[in-house]
Amino acid sequence: MQQHLRLLQVGPGGLAGPLAEVIGREASKRPLLLKALRGLSRLTPSKRIELLGLFCEVDDDGRFGARPTGLLGAKMGADMAETVRNWVNNKGWAIARKDGRLVFTMYQPALPSQAALKAFATRRLYEKTGHPRASTATLQITAKCQADCEHCSAARHKYQARTEMTADQWKSVIRQTEDLGVVNVVFTGGEPLLRKDIYELISWVRKDEANAMMFTNGLLLTEENVKKLVDAGLFSLNVSIDSPDPESHDRLRRVPRCFERAIEGLNRAKEAGLIVGISTYATPERLHSGEVAQMIELARDVGAHELTVFDVVPTGRLLQQDAALLLSESDKQEIIRIEQEWNRKRELPHIISQSFINGPMGSGCFAGWFQFYMTAYGDMMPCDFTPLTVGNATEESVETLWDRLVAHPMYAGHCNHCRMQDPEFRAKYIDLIPDEGPFPFPIHELDKAREERRPVVSAPRPEGQRSSVGVRG
Repeated sequence: MQQHLRLLQVGPGGLAGPLAEVIGREASKRPLLLKALRGLSRLTPSKRIELLGLFCEVDDDGRFGARPTGLLGAKMGADMAETVRNWVNNKGWAIARKDGRLVFTMYQPALPSQAALKAFATRRLYEKTGHPRASTATLQITAKCQADCEHCSAARHKYQARTEMTADQWKSVIRQTEDLGVVNVVFTGGEPLLRKDIYELISWVRKDEANAMMFTNGLLLTEENVKKLVDAGLFSLNVSIDSPDPESHDRLRRVPRCFERAIEGLNRAKEAGLIVGISTYATPERLHSGEVAQMIELARDVGAHELTVFDVVPTGRLLQQDAALLLSESDKQEIIRIEQEWNRKRELPHIISQSFINGPMGSGCFAGWFQFYMTAYGDMMPCDFTPLTVGNATEESVETLWDRLVAHPMYAGHCNHCRMQDPEFRAKYIDLIPDEGPFPFPIHELDKAREERRPVVSAPRPEGQRSSVGVRG
């Protein structure tokens, strides 16, 4: 598989491409040269001049190669090509190939691709600025769901009277997130397949800019709907399974035959060529009873590419749950041990645990760092577990909201653990939210109350809010 990726181009409007923001700071120091190149680009048929690119290929053994192209290729490209080669070849083993490209996880674009090089550019930008751009946008396109889960993380974000954002509003959000640097657009809910325009929204994602991914309960993964998802360009989907025991899963979801229908839907999606995974969660009881290990066996038996094991987090319906339900540090270490022991086999499913990836050994907390979450009504939150908001996308741009989020003292720096499991963070913010909400609660109102040394007063909430822990899906 071969592909030519253009990382940096110049046109009449200036620099473009994944490295534009990274290189742009240096280019601004040479305005006359940049002006000359912009003028020269007008004379080319494409109105673009390639400054830096990579000619990439993947051999039959899955080894990735790259050589530089473009006007700056001879000067800057050799080091860049070597860096990208090492970045890809050190990722480990590919869980699948899609259109000849290597898939290392369902949460990141396949390689080589323009979208994947956007992710690479985000890392380079972090090296220069100390803060990455957003790479994942989790969009709750609807709060509606057929299930009524005991552990729903979105339960406190449901409103009876508020109007969910329209398709045009979501399209605007998607385009803005792509321009912000996002490479993974995650559709979630509620149940995203309850929106009739879900296929239109998936199609709207520019596939050279970002992957389209979905979390679903699996109940609507009929043969017809799966075909529509494939035709729309969906890259991957996670089916939420709470327990390897069908009766337990159905009881928690409060839907008869929920387990059976979800597994059937997952199989249809895989047969249609989608990258498929199972998302589940771990509690101390589930870990010690062996259910986490049983979930691995289930994912292996159904042929899932990946298994994501979230920590149980006190959010949603579980917001006020006792800390005894949380994983201890020794519990997390055991989950990490299980994950690493399995992944060393290089057998499907590939396992990702929140205990590892959001902990000191992994990347730390994604909230407000690599990721943001947006409710069905446009409220931007740091993540789907954190019931705090910095504003609404129907009133301000996505970039304005993101800049406000990352400027906040709690999110301006890197955190090596999940904030929602941190007693100090919860005492400073989450425990101050009035029982009546609203949810998510404006973070600036909490800051203001603390500065003025006064009790937190409920912010105005839309009529019909349903005051209902939680885990995704």
